[in-house]
Order: sequence, then C-alpha cells, then structure tokens
Amino acid sequence: MKSLFTEPVSEKSPPRSDALHIAAAALLVRAAQIDGVMDDNETKLLTRLVGPHFGLEADAAALLIEEAKQAANEASDLFQFTHRINTHFGETHKLMLVELLWQIVLADGVVDDYEANLLRRVAGLIHVTDLKAGQARKKAEAALGE
Repeated sequence: MKSLFTEPVSEKSPPRSDALHIAAAALLVRAAQIDGVMDDNETKLLTRLVGPHFGLEADAAALLIEEAKQAANEASDLFQFTHRINTHFGETHKLMLVELLWQIVLADGVVDDYEANLLRRVAGLIHVTDLKAGQARKKAEAALGE
C-alpha cells in the first residue's frame, strides 16, 4: 500500500509531488492532449483547476502539472492512474475528477470522439456510472458558462 505513494512515476526524475495528485492531474493532462492539440484554453483551465482543487499554491500546482505531463506522456495505459484513484478516492472525489475532466474536454468547445471515449473509459475504470458522469458533464458545462 505504501508503495502507491512512494513509487516514482519516472526513473529519470523522481516526482516531488504527491503520487495521488500526479495520477489525477495526469488524467486531466491526458484529457487536454487526447485530441492531438493542447490549446491555450485547455492549458489555462488546467492551471486554474489544479491549484484550488488539489489545495496547492501556484508554484506547487505548476510543478504538479509538469510532473503530470511527464507521467501522461510516459504512460502506456490509464490503469496506473485509475488504480490509484480507485484505491484512495471516495465517490465524491471521483465525481469531482470526472467533472474536472469534462471541464478540460469542453474548454475548446468541441468534444471529439477521442475525448468522449477517454471520459467513458476513465469513468468506467473509476466506477462512476454513466448517469453520474452525465451529471458531472452538466455541472462542468454550467461551470464553464459562468
């Protein structure tokens, strides 16, 4: 159990951020990158979301995003991230993560097939029902509309 938080994401440079935060942020980064373009809106939104939702100051949030980008780029699948989420997040935090994922995906105004598939896979892997994922999407749309 302890190794979930201490195992390095990359042997090249051990992470300085919490492994659970890296896992969640890596999923957000993957959502921003999945359509092939991580545009300015997605990058800015990612930066705005990570700090407050993860309880981090700006510098720690920026470091986490960089480590999450590295982890997402090196990962061959989603399991290493979703396993940590399943092990340590309760239902409320899982729903919040799905909502944040939807906010990232919706940031550019277009939901392509890759993004929709990623959200379905992540929701399924972290045991969030389609109904609850749909509710999270509506909350994300409302949050972006403000």
